[in-house]
Amino acid sequence: MIVIKKDFVPEDTETYCDSGRKTLSSGKAYFMQKDDGSIVYGGKKCAEDNSNTDLSQIPDFTKSLLKRRDGAERNRRRIKGIIEQNDNSKSKAITYISLREEKLIDFMNGKLSYNVLHDYYLNYKKNNDLTQKEIQHILNIEKNEFPKKSLNNLLTCYAYKYILERTINYLQQNNNTEGINYINDLLNGEKGLKTFCNLTNEQIGGLQKWLNYLPRDLRESDLKKFGR
Repeated sequence: MIVIKKDFVPEDTETYCDSGRKTLSSGKAYFMQKDDGSIVYGGKKCAEDNSNTDLSQIPDFTKSLLKRRDGAERNRRRIKGIIEQNDNSKSKAITYISLREEKLIDFMNGKLSYNVLHDYYLNYKKNNDLTQKEIQHILNIEKNEFPKKSLNNLLTCYAYKYILERTINYLQQNNNTEGINYINDLLNGEKGLKTFCNLTNEQIGGLQKWLNYLPRDLRESDLKKFGR
């Protein structure tokens, strides 16, 4: 198998590997493509045990959703140091063009799309790869963009989108019309996430009580702040 990306999944998604846990309750998964083209899901160890793919080179769309635990900040600094020792430019470039040209295509009234990045994205989808020259150009574009169009901010937008959609799912199961309307406005409203690629502190504060409807692992996760 090959690992094609790390992305969000519903937290009740079954894991491919028998690791003592049947589901990927964190909402994060490595997407592993079998020889017949079908996709299965697993955690990091599962991906490492079943593939020779260099995981530092695949797109990772989940970096803005953090597991809350004792010593988390210390662990994040340690992990950041390890990551910086590796060349993950390719992962960043693929993640960036995929966010702007696919995953967040309806954000900012469609203005995230950019013709140069769109061409790179089509080329990546065709060849499943990028040249070093393409990677460097994509990262140069990202570096000089406004903060709202930075990789870190778009990753945070994508994480909030995931959490808001999962919250709506559980509010629907509980027939909570008030909560559904509130969260839907945060996501799709005129002053919402899709319009501005940002939420105000007041909006984030208002979100908190509705997160109690989420399963524990998602409810106890932290989201990175907006911006670079």
